[in-house]
Amino acid sequence: MGNSIVDIKTNNARLPPEPPSTGKTNGIVPETVQVFSGDQQASNVQVISRGRVLCRAPISGEGVVSVTIKNLDDLGVAIPGEEYTKADAYTYQRPDLTAESDFTRIIRTLVQDLKRQVIANVAMTTHTDYDDETGDFRNIAEDSEMPGLVLVGPDIVENRLYSLNTYREFDASNGVKITREPYTIDLQFQIIGIAELTFQLFELMHATVQYFHRNRYLAVLCDGADPSAGFVRYEIDFVEEGGEPNVTSRIGESNVRSFSGTMVIRGLDLEDFEGVSDDTVIDLTDRVQEVAVGMDPPITIVEVATDDPIHPFNDDAIQDEAPDIGAFDITIEEKE
Repeated sequence: MGNSIVDIKTNNARLPPEPPSTGKTNGIVPETVQVFSGDQQASNVQVISRGRVLCRAPISGEGVVSVTIKNLDDLGVAIPGEEYTKADAYTYQRPDLTAESDFTRIIRTLVQDLKRQVIANVAMTTHTDYDDETGDFRNIAEDSEMPGLVLVGPDIVENRLYSLNTYREFDASNGVKITREPYTIDLQFQIIGIAELTFQLFELMHATVQYFHRNRYLAVLCDGADPSAGFVRYEIDFVEEGGEPNVTSRIGESNVRSFSGTMVIRGLDLEDFEGVSDDTVIDLTDRVQEVAVGMDPPITIVEVATDDPIHPFNDDAIQDEAPDIGAFDITIEEKE
């Protein structure tokens, strides 16, 4: 994939010129370094120091690519001799679809909770083929036994009310990570009850309505592999307009009785792909040090820690020496 932050260690990146001490500036920082991932140019290149460069990896398919760093002169032309390429330096990987994401864990938890509180026979299914009479539910794959509940979906609807709408910051060993705001969504399901007998359908309908009346939230494990990480609660309910269950079976059409309603799980944040750490990181900044000064009243001087040690690397992994820029290695912030 791509579009994630890459942290490059070098020893001779060309720094941007210092801004003038007086007068106006145009606010544009001249480009002094170019970075290429394979034959594609990286974007948002930031020269943090002569020993550190950040950039955003270009989008690419799965595979291993070389990384090239070039110093540029004042005209934006590559400086002869100040270019270095490291082979097999960056790996693109697709998301691991076998790892359970928050998205899947929520749906699995809903099914398990309905089985525990309403009826053991709960299934996930979809409409099998096109049918212009979708209201009769005769195009739903039949359950092996009845009575039972069938969940169809989910449909994804953006939720702007619960959206964070701002970047987030996290401390990291090599600075402060800034992540893009998560995409917040609702999951909507059509919930269908089926039974052979009318009174069974009514009791199942009653139990389903009571489930949503008694349970305003769905508690989901934060980490499926680590129960000690705790739970997060998501609001659940029928949708506001037309979501409550209604009987949908028609007299004389079938011996199967049915009802249908529409439920919603609100406020799921879609963030990193499961197994791909820091996929949503959009920036990596130096940590800021605060130094107390003995004055009355005390004041704080904020100093940017540009000389902090760079994130440690395994020197054994560094191979060829660069002719002018020096050998470098990279921290892969996206494992795709």
